[in-house]
Amino acid sequence: MYNIDMADLAAIRVKRKALQLFLFFLVLSTLTFAQKTVVSGKVTESKTGEPIPYATVVFKGTYIGTMTDLNGNFNLSTLTPTASVEISCIGYKKKEIPVKAKTSAKLTIALDDDMIMTGEVVVKPGENPAIPLFKKILDHKKENNPSNFPSWHSRLYSKTEVDIKNVDKSLRTKKLLKSFDFVFDYIDSLKTEGKAFLPVFFSETFSNYYHQEGSAKDREEIVANKASGMTSNMITKFTGKVYEGLNPYDNYLMISDVSMISPMNGLGLQFYKFYLLDSLKKEGKTYYELSFKPRNPQSPAFKGSMWVESESFALTKIDLQLSEKANINFVNNFKYAVEFEKAGDRWTPKKESIVLDVDIQKNQKSKRIGIIGRKTNFYEDFTFGQVAVAPKLDANDQITVHDDAMNKDEKFWENSRPMELQKREFGIYKMVDSIKHVPLYKTATEYVYMFYYGYRDLGKIELGQYYSFYSHNPVEGDRFKLGARTTLKFDKNLRLNGYAAYGNNDKEFKYGGGFEYYFSKKPKDYLSLQYKHDYDVLGKSKNAFMMDNILNTLLNKRPYNKLNLSNKLEINYEKEWFSGFSNKFTFNNTELFSGPFVKFETPAGTILPNIRYSELTLNTRYAPNEYYVQDGFERSNFENSRPIFNVNLTAGLKGFMGGQYNYYKADAQINQKLLLHPLGFSYYSLQVGKIWGDVPFPLMKIHEGNDTYAYDILAFNMMNMQEFVSDQYASLFIEHHFQGFFLNKIPLFKRLKWRELVGVRALYGNYDPAKHAEMLFPTGMKGLQNSSYTEFSVGLENIFKVLKIMGVWRSVPFDDGSSRFGVVGTLQLVL
Repeated sequence: MYNIDMADLAAIRVKRKALQLFLFFLVLSTLTFAQKTVVSGKVTESKTGEPIPYATVVFKGTYIGTMTDLNGNFNLSTLTPTASVEISCIGYKKKEIPVKAKTSAKLTIALDDDMIMTGEVVVKPGENPAIPLFKKILDHKKENNPSNFPSWHSRLYSKTEVDIKNVDKSLRTKKLLKSFDFVFDYIDSLKTEGKAFLPVFFSETFSNYYHQEGSAKDREEIVANKASGMTSNMITKFTGKVYEGLNPYDNYLMISDVSMISPMNGLGLQFYKFYLLDSLKKEGKTYYELSFKPRNPQSPAFKGSMWVESESFALTKIDLQLSEKANINFVNNFKYAVEFEKAGDRWTPKKESIVLDVDIQKNQKSKRIGIIGRKTNFYEDFTFGQVAVAPKLDANDQITVHDDAMNKDEKFWENSRPMELQKREFGIYKMVDSIKHVPLYKTATEYVYMFYYGYRDLGKIELGQYYSFYSHNPVEGDRFKLGARTTLKFDKNLRLNGYAAYGNNDKEFKYGGGFEYYFSKKPKDYLSLQYKHDYDVLGKSKNAFMMDNILNTLLNKRPYNKLNLSNKLEINYEKEWFSGFSNKFTFNNTELFSGPFVKFETPAGTILPNIRYSELTLNTRYAPNEYYVQDGFERSNFENSRPIFNVNLTAGLKGFMGGQYNYYKADAQINQKLLLHPLGFSYYSLQVGKIWGDVPFPLMKIHEGNDTYAYDILAFNMMNMQEFVSDQYASLFIEHHFQGFFLNKIPLFKRLKWRELVGVRALYGNYDPAKHAEMLFPTGMKGLQNSSYTEFSVGLENIFKVLKIMGVWRSVPFDDGSSRFGVVGTLQLVL
């Protein structure tokens, strides 16, 4: 006989009850499952067997349905008694398949083609119905593109937000970030991305936007701007619309050097697969929805959908999202959407939205801190006809900011916004203004400025450039340099500069200094004077490292000793007549000294201690459609696909300020970036020149060589410094970047995302020895006498996202034992 404790008995009863409940729910779920009707399978074309994406599969007599995926697969279930499923897709005959209720079935359903009419579009049996519709859209593309509309004007409201993503609130406990504790109260969640973010910038802009019929560029007049405490004219311009340069009707959408293939490309069928998803009738008109995806996921292309009107075949809405596998660096995601509305008989843009997700890792699931930028544009009050452009809007300037644009009160904004701001957006203004007063933030921004410009800002003056504080060469030995210049806080129009340097080998102080005075910064109108007592390198390219850059010391292939001491006075006056067209007058008086490795030796063996020359140069520069941003004294020009012309005319002035030579020089150059979609882009530079007069080799054309392992886009990379000279010459540089066009199709390189490029540099030169007999050429220098020099290059860029490596072959001449092949490289950050 067993003695059972009452507590044990109660526990047994509880366990028994739980077991009974478990068995009850098990039986119930089994019965429930048995009552389900489950249908899965694949929908294909009856003739070809190809899968049909986005076909509709519905249990007949119910609202329960689904759509097939891109491979034609579907899965559908219901508890509602049903006898059949109905499958339909535009361009195919509807089909009904009987099913047995309360069972599971796997089906392969083949749909027959159906001849359909979509407005003017005829879809033939066996043809993807999206294709003839897309061709019709292309046929009407020109007339529907807002860029081709007659002159129009609209009011434009833009708001821009920049956020730091993946910000963990646990960071607020870090000692370093203690001063920023208050900002973590603003962390929100971006629902469309599923990522935590911290807003750090918010801006609103209100503009008058102009499109002139037949003009290559739109223009914008910024009336008001409010930018989270920032008052920079540069920031104001960037929050406008003009610099975006995005239009869904264009064949390519550009981000930096990357041309992304638009689904509206005239060759769109070669790059995209299109699917006709749906149609609807609204106010008596029919609209069609097409989806698209790239044929090659590695291509810089999009996935998304568009809606078109059946009468005009104009876009009424388009949503683009960059392919996840596109060979573009740092861009996790790029979304662009435009909605249109009818204005008269044209569909005009109503709302644009842009989302750019930037991450070093480029992984949409990345937990690293990155940047998300968002912008929304709203167009209002579209008017067509001859637009009366506001007087302040210069016809040659793309974007103008009103003087009082940043002084509008809150009442103006309340009356001008097409919608109210969110409470969070109002809070960003307050938060960012507060951040600016945190000492750590001020220090961080100062060091970012120093890294970019090379100068450490100390208020009215700044010290720099930091990369020239120390360098080494065989002539000076260890060289130490300290420089400074004034800032806008000292004077808004005048900038003073100066430096001093000392070498422990030559035991001599070098120095320089001068000023720049701006009568106007826009358009540019300035005068500068500079004087220096320092070393020069004859024949150095404009893109080469400065003589005293520490990187020049570290990357030399051979001793950097081809230096000549000089006393140089240079006066410049530049006048910009309108944006992209300017003249510059330069007077140069130079005393150039014979150097230990670049001697001024006469045919009689005598060493000339120095030569002196005075010259006056007129430069004419023409860069059509060029635009730029002026930030204080600094100007940043932005590339376009138009050629840039430079012409220099120089006269040597014998007898003026000790000048010893009469001569004339003419030099003309054309540079251009050519967009060769979809094969990438090319840079080319064509230069021709001639010198008249009897001058020694320092005044001849010394062709640009390269004595470092750093790749120089403006030099002959296998030519030694000061190797060739001439008095008449022609050169051509071409470099083509394929942007991964071929490597994106090779399995291994698809993963590496390396990009291929090729180049050629050719030079033809000549000189008359009788006109240049005053000095002998230094050792290693020779003249080109009706001869040429050529080098070819093949390379890879985007290696580890930051490295570009080029293999360079020197073709002719090759008769002195110089290296015929070399490898050079450079660091670069590109999208």
